[in-house]
Amino acid sequence: MNNIMEEKDQDTAKVVRHNRLGKFWKPLASAAIAAVAAVSMGMSAGAANAAATDITGYHHVDYVSVNYTGSAIKLGSNLEDTNWVPAGSYNIDVPSTTGASGTGYIIPQTKDEAVARNVPWVGFSGDESLWGITGASASSQLTLNLTGATYKPKTGSGTATVTASQDGKTWFSASGFAAAPPATSNLPVTAGSHTFTFNGESDDEVFHEHTQWVFSKAGTYNLTFSAKTTIGGVTYTAPAQQYTFKVGV
Repeated sequence: MNNIMEEKDQDTAKVVRHNRLGKFWKPLASAAIAAVAAVSMGMSAGAANAAATDITGYHHVDYVSVNYTGSAIKLGSNLEDTNWVPAGSYNIDVPSTTGASGTGYIIPQTKDEAVARNVPWVGFSGDESLWGITGASASSQLTLNLTGATYKPKTGSGTATVTASQDGKTWFSASGFAAAPPATSNLPVTAGSHTFTFNGESDDEVFHEHTQWVFSKAGTYNLTFSAKTTIGGVTYTAPAQQYTFKVGV
């Protein structure tokens, strides 16, 4: 795995809007940029697509990001507002740290605390390409669903919990008993849906939010999300995609 170690993000607000690559995602342009990024990180373009990159230390990453291709919506990620990439391109490393939110495997809601802890600042976003959906407006909404979660402990067995919350309100969570490694156990989803309202400008992200993430035990958590929106009488569904958090491993 490759670790990204250079800080680029300069945003200061909790909810940030960015200009991206343009209103519509262009697969060829995206592939070209991904290839350049891969070379800059010492990887071939093929390697960049073949294996996920570990995000270690402070970086701003909209880990669960929704994109419109011109005919469908898809789930992916955007690191440091540089390039939207398909889901599975990154893993998030979560060490045990201490800060204003307490001690443990915590990704804080605010940028300042993420910087102080030197952990990734993980958010949710709707790429500005979503404005390309016919009928999209500031009143449009998109629902993100947590459809499944698995956990492989670092050591031993026991109950594991993952929670994503904003200002004390839980958006997503999963919790359950996990067998000792090498087994991977399913964690029942206990809170699995959040609806975002489009609120950006015509050339900005349609939504952008950050939550506090808390993981109860060390191990590997795989969270599966899907997305759905109905705009202009047409329903668009993004197929479920998996996102990996490497916690204390």
